[in-house]
Amino acid sequence: MHNVEGMHHVRIAFVVLLGWFCCVTLVLGLAVAEAATIENSKAIKVEKLLTLIRVSELESEYDSLTQKYVSEYEQQIRKSIASTYPDLAGEKKKEIERLLDAFLKDIRKSIGQVETLHDHLKHAYSRSFREDELDRLIAHYSSPVGEKDAGMKKSAAIEYNKLWTAQFMNQYKARVEKLFQVIAVVAKSKGKQGA
Repeated sequence: MHNVEGMHHVRIAFVVLLGWFCCVTLVLGLAVAEAATIENSKAIKVEKLLTLIRVSELESEYDSLTQKYVSEYEQQIRKSIASTYPDLAGEKKKEIERLLDAFLKDIRKSIGQVETLHDHLKHAYSRSFREDELDRLIAHYSSPVGEKDAGMKKSAAIEYNKLWTAQFMNQYKARVEKLFQVIAVVAKSKGKQGA
């Protein structure tokens, strides 16, 4: 009889423990679901804010200017090679063209590895602002002064892009010098000159 009573207490303790575990699991599950809902709501607000501050326009302008500068940079390099080595032909010309193409591909790859403006701002706003603050920012950018502020940010971003591109191209200056050294070696080496 003592054994049966002991087993009964063990069963009751197990049922109480199981009930407690289920309640904790349910509460934790609800907390996780609520946190996910809050994060989703916050993400939606951040996207609305980014639309109001015209991030896609800024990013489009930024990409367009960057491509323009890279294209201009490429033309400058090509003109410099053509004026430095006007008689280049045949295999040497092909090799120099291959070197230049690899160099330009590397520049474009480097540019492509930079986080997009949209993603950068999305993470920044998500980290820096609570939901109620995002609501106030959305209200601000929905107002006439907020629209004016967004327009000013676009102009400032264009100016920034010009500065960033110039700095990026300056960083490549040493690599361009190295490219010209290699080109000089190829151009002066003995080999086929004809077409």
